[in-house]
Amino acid sequence: MNKIISTFSFFIFLSYNALAQLGGMQFYSNEGANAVTGGMGVSWITENGKTVPYYTLTLMPDLSFGKFGVGLDLNLRISSQDGTIRKVDWSNGAYRKIIRYVRWGHKHDPLYIRVGGLDMATLGHGFIMSFYNNSPSLDDRRIGAEFDIDFNEFGFETVYGDFQQAGVIGGRGYVRPLKFTTLASTPVIGGFEVGLTYVTDQNPNSGVLAVTHDTTYIVTKTTDKIGEFGFDAGLPLLRIPFIDLDLYYDYAKIVNFGHGSAAGLKADFNSLGLVTASVKVERQFLGDKFIPEYFDQFYELERYTPAASPFVSKAALLDSTKGSNGWYGQLIVALMQNFKIVGFYRGLDNDSTGGLMHLETRFPNVIPTVVFSAGYDRTRVKNFGDLFKLDDHSLLYAFLGYKPYPFMTVGMNYYWTFTPENGTYSVQKRVEPRIMFNFAF
Repeated sequence: MNKIISTFSFFIFLSYNALAQLGGMQFYSNEGANAVTGGMGVSWITENGKTVPYYTLTLMPDLSFGKFGVGLDLNLRISSQDGTIRKVDWSNGAYRKIIRYVRWGHKHDPLYIRVGGLDMATLGHGFIMSFYNNSPSLDDRRIGAEFDIDFNEFGFETVYGDFQQAGVIGGRGYVRPLKFTTLASTPVIGGFEVGLTYVTDQNPNSGVLAVTHDTTYIVTKTTDKIGEFGFDAGLPLLRIPFIDLDLYYDYAKIVNFGHGSAAGLKADFNSLGLVTASVKVERQFLGDKFIPEYFDQFYELERYTPAASPFVSKAALLDSTKGSNGWYGQLIVALMQNFKIVGFYRGLDNDSTGGLMHLETRFPNVIPTVVFSAGYDRTRVKNFGDLFKLDDHSLLYAFLGYKPYPFMTVGMNYYWTFTPENGTYSVQKRVEPRIMFNFAF
């Protein structure tokens, strides 16, 4: 099954490679819609090295009332072996698994608030925090928050990773100084913006550098809890009906480690009739002991994994990183509401294992009666052949379905995700055939 799914994913994503060689995983959210989706099926879940089948009942409402929205995920999984309910789904803070999000507005609105799972949390241009995912495991979902306010002349954006324990917290404050002058309405320069960002991880394991192992894992070398600060500047170069073009610069320093900078261009094509697109290209200049987008979609998995062989921690990786310049590219393409591709890729000039990729796509109505959506994240990319491997550096979701009626979908979910196990995260595979009923209003 592993090889079949891997091969299937490779051919699906290869067909988009020309568009998305250039971000985890918000592709399954209908945020902004009014719909109630429910269904039944069977889930095969890998647990402690064994594949266990469960009968599944699911209800996933996405409700939007003006600026307010809420998304829930109610799952009842019953063992086909003894008829018991899967305890992991209803223990250790079950409400965290049920509440996907509660929000007010959307990112980049004058007021944006989101509480629940954080799928693609980004601060500023993303040089310090980009596509941060606070819940990489379906069995260990966290409740975090984003809170942004834009007052036009100045504003701030914040991220809090986990209300249950000490973790990632950060914010960016920014100002548009010319908005306070007579140049406020001047094209281009009137929107000049500068910002300051600080992100820290207060988890006790964020600074672990080395461990020894006898009967237990003992930390033998550590640094202070990881903190990173930076400043940025952005200048709108062009504002015409079809294109918005921005130039920006970022600098960041990880406390007690290295520093780096980046310069880039972002273009938004927003009046092309049926198609909208956004492209970002960035050149990065990275010193020793510095990792761009340090707080990314894999951060919660990579923070500290004592049971791995060899031992893995993000701080240890940071401490051994050598300086290397690189390129970062991001592409978003949308065709009305029926087709969307989001992708980014980062590659480093002198580090063959420094590649990072994110891809997601959905096209619910492009092919009549066929529904497909998928998302894929991959870190430690070495070469093209390494892009679509499924291992402990990958996250994957895919759904393929058929709609015999407008309100009914028959299909299958596949997840390559992780589950907490003995103080670390282990790969978890889920295969879930389903009959789903969707009522939009």
